[in-house]
Amino acid sequence: MKPILSVIVPVYNVEKYLPRCLDSLVNQTLKNMEIIVINDGTKDNSQQIIDNYAARYPQIRPFKKSNGGIAETRNFGLAQVQGEYFGFLDSDDFTELDMFEKMVAAAEKENADVVVSNFNWVYGEQKRLEKEGPYAPGKEMMIHLFATLWNKIYRTDFVRETGLQFPSGYRYEDACFLYCLAPHVRKLAFVDEAFVSYIQLGNSITHTNNHEVKDMIHVFEIITDYFKAQGWDQEYHDELEYLHIKFFLGNSFLRSTKIADRQDRKTTIQMGWERLNQSFPQWKKNPYLTSLGGMKNRYFKTVSNWNIMLYSELFHRFKK
Repeated sequence: MKPILSVIVPVYNVEKYLPRCLDSLVNQTLKNMEIIVINDGTKDNSQQIIDNYAARYPQIRPFKKSNGGIAETRNFGLAQVQGEYFGFLDSDDFTELDMFEKMVAAAEKENADVVVSNFNWVYGEQKRLEKEGPYAPGKEMMIHLFATLWNKIYRTDFVRETGLQFPSGYRYEDACFLYCLAPHVRKLAFVDEAFVSYIQLGNSITHTNNHEVKDMIHVFEIITDYFKAQGWDQEYHDELEYLHIKFFLGNSFLRSTKIADRQDRKTTIQMGWERLNQSFPQWKKNPYLTSLGGMKNRYFKTVSNWNIMLYSELFHRFKK
């Protein structure tokens, strides 16, 4: 029987957390699903764990490939999907056992291309709820979506029709995929529950701040080029501009301030600042920047040539 849902699980050196992740999937209340587990050249005992689970649970489809990074592994997983819908789960995270039953039910009820849920940030014994949505497809989705793959499911035929892939060799591949997908989406559904526990590990790839934060520059070049190729760059000008502000003065900027080497830190921040100002020289007039309010937007509006490096040093010292 064809599965109604496929879940893609990339695996790389996560032997400590992988059993908890797989337990949360093989015990889902949604029974007609497949679990695509991909060993991306792991160097620990993760493959033995995968083999043990695959021998016990027929819904697991194990794959092994040479190490190519998370984007390449996600693309590999997409090619294996047999389900009507698919989702992702990182191998150091886990989910509530009724997640996919409820997400698929929402997709079918609303005839949705994408279904969105909340999730929990987990810091040791502490949890913090992250609510996402509701928002409308298109421009609202561009501005308000949380660029994480695994608190969402996607209709397979819809995604394959777009031809979208993850940009191999770069971090922030999830942001690239989701922002390029957003204008294609015709119908969204939301489940107002938190299912995924997003584990904050100090040594995980998401939280390692080094020269790879420069990947954000390349990812935004890919996003901008994609919108131009689709003829959307004028229609979505304000949204693309605000995303540049939010990432190069917010998310990516804060990660850049954690780079230990002072010169590398300065160079990386300057690259983002130049990208923002060269692409959108009038960015301080952005309508979202002036209308959304909040502390972050007030901070964004204060950044200038003379104080950006001062902010960098302040955040660097504060975040130690």
